Amino acid sequence: MRPEVRHLAYFVALAEELNFTRAAARLNVVQQALSAGIAQFETLVGARLFERTTRKVRMTAAGEDLLPRAREALAAIDLAVATARRHANGAAGRLAVGLSSTTGLPATPRLLGAFTARYPEVELEVRHFPFTDPYAGLLTGETDVAIVRPPFATALELHEVAREPRYVTLPSGHPLAAREEIAFAEVADEPWMDTDTDPVWCAFWTAAEHRTRPPRIGAVCRSLDELFEAARLGRACGMVPESVARSRAWPGLAFVRVADVEPSIAAVACRPGETRQAVRNFLALAE
Repeated sequence: MRPEVRHLAYFVALAEELNFTRAAARLNVVQQALSAGIAQFETLVGARLFERTTRKVRMTAAGEDLLPRAREALAAIDLAVATARRHANGAAGRLAVGLSSTTGLPATPRLLGAFTARYPEVELEVRHFPFTDPYAGLLTGETDVAIVRPPFATALELHEVAREPRYVTLPSGHPLAAREEIAFAEVADEPWMDTDTDPVWCAFWTAAEHRTRPPRIGAVCRSLDELFEAARLGRACGMVPESVARSRAWPGLAFVRVADVEPSIAAVACRPGETRQAVRNFLALAE
């Protein structure tokens, strides 16, 4: 039978006080309980740890040898409990963050940096996802929380962090490339990109609500790079949020604001019903 934590605590308190009355008061137990606990501990150890007289208490050689190890054991227990509490409170552990079509979004580095500063013991694993997974790993369990661009056919818990106008991606030699702003009708009949993913998400990025007939598909694109390549070649156009269009100069491409379509929302998302504290901390910080 192994000693209990209380046995170690009783032993260390008595070793440091060398007085049953003071040690019992320090532990907030009655003196009889302390005496019984010390006797149990000595039986379990198989050695006398204290010499007791009516006038004083002193440690034996076995007790003196055991004391530093008992202190280490209690410190290790305290550390283990504190670590478990930090995990439970979301202040330690690991958090997988997915990013979907958020290139250039100013909120992303600010949020990641703020979370790391506030929770330095949480290891952030950041992963980027293509058009084929607009949920950024949430549905497959690859990520715990994600920065995404709704709408979706599948429900997620969403917390909006940005709202941006949408821009159409065109080859730099296109007749509309020099314009600052256009109406969607001016590009509705262009060949458009498509991707095999969430239908509600695809409908948003092809502005289905502004069409009288389905788009003419010019290319199937699985990522921003594939869209940009298709646009350079004049095979297909597509829409991107302002942060993507303005993040840097893209050779061979022009981005023109589409004035009459709804803005793109960027949101921090998690699976519905998520209760892990690290995720809730991330969402709270985003808000």
